[in-house]
Amino acid sequence: MVSRRMFLGLLGGAAALRPGWGAPAAGGLTLAPPTAGQPILDGSRRKGVFMDTGTGRPESGMFGNVRKFADGSPRFHEGIDIAPAQPWRRDEDPTDVVRAAAAGRVAYVNRHAANPSLYGNYAVLTHEAPGFGTVYTLYAHLRRFQAGLRAGQAVEAGAPLGIMGHTPDFPLARAHLHFEIGVVMNVHYPLIDPQHGIWNGANLYGIDPCDAFREQREKGFFDIGAYVRARPVAYACAVDAAGREMDFFRRHPSLWHGAWDAGAPSWVAFSREGIPVFGRPLAEGEGRPEAAADRAILRTGRDWSAPKRRDLLLDNLTASPAHPPRHPVKLGEVG
Repeated sequence: MVSRRMFLGLLGGAAALRPGWGAPAAGGLTLAPPTAGQPILDGSRRKGVFMDTGTGRPESGMFGNVRKFADGSPRFHEGIDIAPAQPWRRDEDPTDVVRAAAAGRVAYVNRHAANPSLYGNYAVLTHEAPGFGTVYTLYAHLRRFQAGLRAGQAVEAGAPLGIMGHTPDFPLARAHLHFEIGVVMNVHYPLIDPQHGIWNGANLYGIDPCDAFREQREKGFFDIGAYVRARPVAYACAVDAAGREMDFFRRHPSLWHGAWDAGAPSWVAFSREGIPVFGRPLAEGEGRPEAAADRAILRTGRDWSAPKRRDLLLDNLTASPAHPPRHPVKLGEVG
């Protein structure tokens, strides 16, 4: 497991955490397909590109509320499931090489497919987006890793990371790469999960990779900072910041508006994915009401109407050694 100190190094050291509260210049990422066999990942083509959940519907391998729980309620999928290159026999292991989607650094390699994470064998890379901060990409269900792959290693876009697989518990006929792009919520996440630490899937908040590749196709790069700032607000609330560090805004200062006071009450708005898209000091006399969730957005995002879900969200955002999580729970993302 990567220590917090090593993580801060991967995020660019102390410079990444300095509270530079100005509005930095916009910056972007240059993306490459994480598998050579499926270069079209913008959602314009679905059949043969996205691996379904066994329903035969390629949409079930895409991002968002594309799946259902047993009771019929929406089930959020935080990445995309990329199918092996065609043609492919479903009774044979795929041979697709999984590659780094952008230049960056290896942050975590999990080689224990049977552990509580439903990612199985997975790797996480970090990438610097100028003017925004550090972004992660995640590559899950690998059959095996590239020899010598290790945390701290620098990689170029297109560098091999491993071979596509079907770990840990779905059939060979559904072998795929679960791929995510997103942000790390909290550098103190080992307080919640000491096993996977920062790289637990519940601490990694993804955006729709199809949106990223669509913008890449149109502009030649993906500006994740502008994308996050433009996300519709699905849920907002007041946060009593006393003892709550909210290091997320230290690492992504372009999302904070106004003067920073670590101990002052704040107003935070979240996207449908649960990413903080806006934070500001709570105005004097404003009170601390909790905003109702936007139900129209909830139909396509996480359900923030449940108090327990909101508590977990705020735990993820605000937990620190001085403010331990109120509801510590180990969570693994569904691949």
